[in-house]
Amino acid sequence: MQRRPIRSTSLKAVGYDAATLTLEIEYRNGSLVRYIGVPETMYQALLAVAGKALFVEQVVERGGYEREQVRG
Repeated sequence: MQRRPIRSTSLKAVGYDAATLTLEIEYRNGSLVRYIGVPETMYQALLAVAGKALFVEQVVERGGYEREQVRG
């Protein structure tokens, strides 16, 4: 999955695969987390919001999606 760089103090890049509803978050510390079952609207909201790290922490993490720590 191709990830796109984003402007955030703790997040480096995000990627999304609409076919599998998979969201990937790459952190500046090198870790990579994958969430399964994420609707595309959630990905679009993440791209649009100013506080991306806070959005991941408060919305994505608490959304009940399957979470896989890929790296880090």
